[in-house]
Amino acid sequence: MRFPWSEEIAIDLGSANTLVSVKGAGVVVREPTVIAFDASGRRPVAIGLEAKRMLERDVTGVRVCRPVRGGVVADFDAAVTLLRALVSQALGKRPLISPMVTTSHPNSSTSVEQRALVQVVRAAGGGEVLTVQRALATALGAGMPVDGDVSRMVIDMGAGVTNVGVIAMGMTTAGVSVRHGGDDLDEMIRRAVRRAQGIRISPASAEQVKLRVGTLLEHEEHESMRVDGVAADGEKGMSLDIPLTGVPELLMRGLARAMSEIMWLLEDLPPQAQTEIAANGAILTGGGALLGGVDAYLAERLGIPVAVATDPMSCTILGLESILNAPQAVSLDGRRFRA
Repeated sequence: MRFPWSEEIAIDLGSANTLVSVKGAGVVVREPTVIAFDASGRRPVAIGLEAKRMLERDVTGVRVCRPVRGGVVADFDAAVTLLRALVSQALGKRPLISPMVTTSHPNSSTSVEQRALVQVVRAAGGGEVLTVQRALATALGAGMPVDGDVSRMVIDMGAGVTNVGVIAMGMTTAGVSVRHGGDDLDEMIRRAVRRAQGIRISPASAEQVKLRVGTLLEHEEHESMRVDGVAADGEKGMSLDIPLTGVPELLMRGLARAMSEIMWLLEDLPPQAQTEIAANGAILTGGGALLGGVDAYLAERLGIPVAVATDPMSCTILGLESILNAPQAVSLDGRRFRA
């Protein structure tokens, strides 16, 4: 039941980060989607950035959990505990009336996965929950015109999922979600280092390597980066210099799976939609959009113009915020939000 005095919030529950926006106040919470529990696994000891630092430093005596994987809830109880804390942080108090929540789900998520998301939000203190396709929210947040008849494309490259949508007439007319993202690129780096050096490095170290390189473009400088690792015989505390020369090529190969799915989606569109997207191109969002040269790489492979959004990391929450503030301005599957 809705009450006119209840709070209204938007939540972008991502694999890497969770953002919360409060109606009238904007985005007030931006934290890593990470939670740490004590040794018993029952009492939370850290959330967000503090928990992520524990994960990176491999702190003993705690269990660090990333409750969202591939864009969907993987650990229900941990997700509820984390989200409850972040909602409380966003509102600054425990509301008397459960807030209305607008959130999003990947295009290809199943009905079971969508129900799990709604249940997590409600268990974390939410009231009425509106969940929309992520592609539409991302397109809105990127400033893409969504209410006309012309088809446009948005490519959201997140940590756990690459979400692609074709937007027209205020709805997602076609889309695909590929359970492959930044986390998978990190894993490719880890495996490459282990094959070449015989050393196991942490996912956090692999992410730092990716961020240090930060591009798909090869360059002549023979840089290296010192990281800590574990030898094949189990010896800890080892440090080595990893050459960064081949990392851009590795990252490019890592994008191949998502690339093939996007190409298939384009080829399967009606001719008119193909022509419109060829003219208008695609907007690139998500953490993967920050890799240098990724827009040019996608444009060359797809044969369409590709532009990086102004604030690629915030597009989804900004789109959810738009729906929160003006639900009558957009539609989904021909229905007006909260009509």
